Amino acid sequence: MSAGWSRWVVGDPMLAEPLLEALRAELAPVPAGEAVLQKLESGDLHCQLILYFSPGLQAIAHRHGAAACPSPDYSNGLSLLLGDSSLLQ
Repeated sequence: MSAGWSRWVVGDPMLAEPLLEALRAELAPVPAGEAVLQKLESGDLHCQLILYFSPGLQAIAHRHGAAACPSPDYSNGLSLLLGDSSLLQ
């Protein structure tokens, strides 16, 4: 995966559905070749939902408070939330 990704720590996945629905509506349809990937990470007390925005979605990522990050490690629990599944390879 290329550089230029952003990472958004959404927080508790049990409370994230309204945010995810808004993001789905905002990104419908996702531009070709772009994706939002998701991962669950263990936090101090609870699991956290982390979203990774591909390079072409940076304007949207920054509107949601995402920070620049290296390309995500796709071999470590990532799954597709929206967009092009080829970005998982």
